[in-house]
Amino acid sequence: MQTKTALLKTWLKNIVIYGVLFIVISVAVDWYRKPSSPVQFASQVLTDTQNQPQIIAQLSHEKTMLLYFWGSWCHFCQITSPAVDRLAQEGVPVLGVALKSGSAESVNAYLAENGYHFPTLNDPNGEFSKLWDIQATPTILIIKNGEIKQYTTGLTTYWGLKARMALAY
Repeated sequence: MQTKTALLKTWLKNIVIYGVLFIVISVAVDWYRKPSSPVQFASQVLTDTQNQPQIIAQLSHEKTMLLYFWGSWCHFCQITSPAVDRLAQEGVPVLGVALKSGSAESVNAYLAENGYHFPTLNDPNGEFSKLWDIQATPTILIIKNGEIKQYTTGLTTYWGLKARMALAY
């Protein structure tokens, strides 16, 4: 019986150590990949793939919004996009940026094929993403009142995004 207790304590200790290590590394990687916002980004009028105007200041005025940089070629985006779409379906303002994913028609076809409904800007050459210093996909910026409050890069979950949005004060 003592052996099982000692083994359980060792397992729990290892889980805590590796969990803390994972969080520290994740925060460090996010800090290193921190995007920078272009001048006057919040008031800039952007046009999505449906030719609808999108203004970040308006989208983030009453609610916290997600600015989601993704690519149709990105495997982690295939896991993250359903969580982003779920938040959009729940009323969270979301604006996607399709990085190097082809023409607007290709992006719209990809969104339709996967059942995603969030508005998306097309960035076929990566010029828009370069203005934001995006180094990896997926990158998610959480914006409130035109200010970046949180950001993350790489794989994330629905609950991870919900927690970050709650912390965006």
